[in-house]
Amino acid sequence: MTSPQPPRPQSRAATGGGVNEETLHLPATTPGSAAHTSPVTQRTAPSPYPVRPPFRAPAPPPPAPPAPPGMRTTGAHPRPAPAPARPPQRWEGVGFRPDIQGLRAVAVALVLLSHAGFAFAQGGYVGVDVFFVVSGFLITSLLVKEVFDTGKISIAGFYARRARRILPAASAVTIATVLGAWLWFPVTRLEAVMQDAFTVIVYAVNYRFVATETEYLNADQMPSPFQQYWSLAVEEQFYVVWPLLLIGLLVLAKRAPRKFVNSALAACAGLFALSLVLSVLTTQVSQPTAYYAAHTRIWELAAGAILALMLPTLKRIPKVLAWILGLAGLAAIIAAGVVYDAATPFPGYTALLPVLGAAALIAAGTGAANPASSLLGTGPFQYVGKISYSLYLWHWPILILIPLAVGAEPTVGLNVVLILATIAVAQLSYLYIEEPLRRARPLKTSNMWGLVTGVACSLLGIGMVLVLTLGFGKVPPQEDDAVDLEAVEEVEDVSEIETRLQEGIATTQVPADLEPSLTGVATDQPEIYGNGCHLDAWTEDLPGDCVFGDTEGDKTVMLVGDSHAAQWFPALEPIAEANGWKLLTRTKSACTPATVTVYNGDVGGEYTGCADWRDSVLDEIDEIKPAMVVLSGEDAPPLVEWEDDSPERWAQGWTDTLARITPSAGQTVVLTDTPRSPSGDPIPDCVALHQDSVDECVMERSEAVDDSGNREAAFAAEQEAGAQVVETVGWFCYAGECPVVTGNLLVYRDSHHMSTPYARSLTQLLEERLPAL
Repeated sequence: MTSPQPPRPQSRAATGGGVNEETLHLPATTPGSAAHTSPVTQRTAPSPYPVRPPFRAPAPPPPAPPAPPGMRTTGAHPRPAPAPARPPQRWEGVGFRPDIQGLRAVAVALVLLSHAGFAFAQGGYVGVDVFFVVSGFLITSLLVKEVFDTGKISIAGFYARRARRILPAASAVTIATVLGAWLWFPVTRLEAVMQDAFTVIVYAVNYRFVATETEYLNADQMPSPFQQYWSLAVEEQFYVVWPLLLIGLLVLAKRAPRKFVNSALAACAGLFALSLVLSVLTTQVSQPTAYYAAHTRIWELAAGAILALMLPTLKRIPKVLAWILGLAGLAAIIAAGVVYDAATPFPGYTALLPVLGAAALIAAGTGAANPASSLLGTGPFQYVGKISYSLYLWHWPILILIPLAVGAEPTVGLNVVLILATIAVAQLSYLYIEEPLRRARPLKTSNMWGLVTGVACSLLGIGMVLVLTLGFGKVPPQEDDAVDLEAVEEVEDVSEIETRLQEGIATTQVPADLEPSLTGVATDQPEIYGNGCHLDAWTEDLPGDCVFGDTEGDKTVMLVGDSHAAQWFPALEPIAEANGWKLLTRTKSACTPATVTVYNGDVGGEYTGCADWRDSVLDEIDEIKPAMVVLSGEDAPPLVEWEDDSPERWAQGWTDTLARITPSAGQTVVLTDTPRSPSGDPIPDCVALHQDSVDECVMERSEAVDDSGNREAAFAAEQEAGAQVVETVGWFCYAGECPVVTGNLLVYRDSHHMSTPYARSLTQLLEERLPAL
């Protein structure tokens, strides 16, 4: 260890004429010799000079007034006395911690088990939270040690080390994933994937996922092959802010290391509390935002930072306490991975379990030997922990891209094989990418070359994206994909729709003039999505200007329900215009018109906004008294855990809603729900992957139409309440099968919404089934 002021070497004996203990002339006597030796008498000549009196020392001068503190008084002018040398300050670093290496293995193993599809590890996503705590601990430990060793923090050195450690492997995986996506990903998702890649390179992909996953229509999209990079983006954003904050605290502490540590502890505690509160509150409002955003995750890194700042205290933990913390911490992490699942409101307060578990394990390993730390230090944990970074980076694109490359259906068995292959890939990545660049002497000895390495890695990634997007792009310009709904050929009667469906079932080749095109289907939405008339999950206020059809008509028709009602707008709007009706839309994402309590994953729990909005719409119907209300909604939306989800409860929800509407509306019409993909995968993606065998995407009616009993129970309740029920399944399925392409029309725009041109093609069929006004 070094200190800011190492002790000076002792002075050597002066040479030459200097005076020291070796050159000073002292009496050649030994103690006590004067008592036994008589003086020696010498004969001398008489002196011509008078005898002088014996020498007496002059009296000492009077004492001078005391000098001011810190001033030296020798000499003509007082000078400041040198400050006493401070004892050197030391800070014991972390060094290599086998227990932390093993903790990395636990974290990545949980993630891998979860992504492989094992039911017992659905909560394996908590492994990322463990990584956050470890990163906060190690990074802060290095920075604090640098302060004690050098009295400063080198920003260039910090970023150079981060660039050498993180970017080479991350950039290699990014480039390989971009190339794999270009080769095997469906063209329906390719543009979005390239946008994901770009935000990965600029360390902002987590906020892209916030934007895309909070959009209801993207809920069933094929996962991005860059999904795992969100956690790296959070860490990179932390790395941008954290050293700068510590430098500011060091300046405020006047470069006194001990004061700096105290200030940093206070700052970490405040950051921990603030970010945790934001995480809890945001999880209740928008779970995707809370999951991916940095400001709702920083508290987890701050937890590790607090441990780093308390190292001297943690080293004194008693052995008994270390045993308890180690075993309890490991149990907490594993319990979170096993007990949590996709329905757990996370992160929020539930993230405290894995975070505090990781913190307890680190604290235990800092203090004394304990069983948990000893277990993590064994060979298997050390090996997996060593390659954990590459393993985390490579596993996800391999799980996503390889099944597409070989045309296989992802299963747990296949995923296990792919995970084993990923271990081999990660070992090679560790040996030939991570370690050589991290330990290369030129990169270690020069911060400039470390930073150049980071910039070069980023430029390589951007270059690959640009080459495959602009030079070898598969996605045509967006303006070529616009659908002209006025040009869509409408079905005239039931016999014609049956003929179209029958031909669609036998279709094997995707037509060249498919509408919407596979590259444009992602933006195919009814008009009311673009003008704000269809509300998202977080908006409750009724829009003020959402009148269509004949806006001056004297008969008002209202379209009410969730997105499954909104999908009928392209068919209902021309009917309203032709009949002189004023069409008023009241639709909200994932908000069924049935009076039930709905669970919504985007808002992280009970969908209270839906109930409030529904009440407002029902009050509006009472006030307007429209000539007709057209309702539609999903057959089986997720209900809150404490609600009875039986068909009888579902039927009662429709009964309660219609009891409010029927007395105020001239006519009440309910359109039954449309089919949906049994697998939940977007249907256009299947079509894009099977352009020469599109018949493989045809769905079985028994699997595509709700079979929970809700549909039949609601049908009976709606008829009993006096509503006219329009059964729509016959417009999508024929002879037990539901095609995905009819003529040149793509039937669905995702896994459960019909495309706008297909909806427009059903205009005449819908008009025939609506009551006359």
